Amino acid sequence: MKKVLLSAFACDPQLGSEPGYGWNWSLGLANRGFEIHCLTREVGKANIENGSKPANLYFHYIVLPWGLEKLYSSSRFGMYLYYLLWQLLAYNKARSLNKKLNFNIAHHITWGSVQLGSFLYKLDIPFVFGPAGGGQISPSAFKNYFGKSWSVEEKRNKVSSFLIKHNPACRSMLKTASAVWVSNQDTADLVKKIRFSEVNQTLDTALPTDFYPINFQPKNSKKGSLKLLWVGRFMPRKGILLLLDVMEKLKKHPGIVLTMVGDGEQREKISETVKIKELTSTVTLIGKVPYEEVRNFYASNDVFFFTSLRDSGGVQLVEAMAFGMPVVTINLHGQSVIINDETGFRCPCKDPAETIDALAKSILKLYYNPDLLRRMSSAAHKYALQQTWDKKIETVVNHSYV
Repeated sequence: MKKVLLSAFACDPQLGSEPGYGWNWSLGLANRGFEIHCLTREVGKANIENGSKPANLYFHYIVLPWGLEKLYSSSRFGMYLYYLLWQLLAYNKARSLNKKLNFNIAHHITWGSVQLGSFLYKLDIPFVFGPAGGGQISPSAFKNYFGKSWSVEEKRNKVSSFLIKHNPACRSMLKTASAVWVSNQDTADLVKKIRFSEVNQTLDTALPTDFYPINFQPKNSKKGSLKLLWVGRFMPRKGILLLLDVMEKLKKHPGIVLTMVGDGEQREKISETVKIKELTSTVTLIGKVPYEEVRNFYASNDVFFFTSLRDSGGVQLVEAMAFGMPVVTINLHGQSVIINDETGFRCPCKDPAETIDALAKSILKLYYNPDLLRRMSSAAHKYALQQTWDKKIETVVNHSYV
């Protein structure tokens, strides 16, 4: 049985996004017969240990000493500093484990950011990195939608450039890793400036096989009625204020309604904007719900609306498509890869006015054409069926595990 050392900073069986990625990679690799030793944070320990897991799956919890765990939630800078310190401790633990267990391969999964990288490449064993993002940059034409936080985006870009040049866990790692996987073309272009050997590309998102609806039926709306859904964190880069501008343009069509599931730093701003734009009859804010309940919203709505201005991929896209939801989005970053002309609409994102108009027209096409909605619904579900963790892990293992 081959032994794999897995670095999954974020790992939790009860959560989605990156913690969910960490858990699904750990479980999926173990189910393929590898002996998995996963390095992760202690914050996910209770959910990991209280659940069931294979006998060949082991977890090693890395904790920062001297009260430094508080760094993670202190600030954005504190979070990044915490992560780099955590990686150094994880590398020390990895060296110790490798002396005892003689791993066949090391693999970094989360966080999936090329700039922050991994120190595990320093182990004298084959090392796989990713899939990861990090090459996405928010389009400056849309900076007004970020408000005061646009300065944060600009700082992020500067920090990203600095880390690409000077982070020893990034540049040297990208040059020497036996395999590097990225999740979108923006990140591939960034990595290729440093790594002159092969760069592999696959989505960093996938679904467990039990996520899909048991008896799938294509969406079947009535003409003059269309239920839109948005799911995610209320934060500037998610483009929610852009989405509300589109809903303002569509409010003369009373059958078009939007349900928003999530919460975050922009909650108050979004609630205020809904009132100012007189959207209270067409936009409903649900708030945050447990991860397992989100499936009910995918099942009960028609079209998924996704307006992220910076996103590696967006697992919500694949989740929604699993329930046959066509996607209306902008032609940017990960969503430009996930969505195609059969499964939804990718609207241009060079000028905000043009984008708002294109998004509104795309929604109206589905509003006036239930047959188009059904066709796109079937195509979306068919695409999502191919995006399982089993298939993703098989692809990476067959290509990059030696």
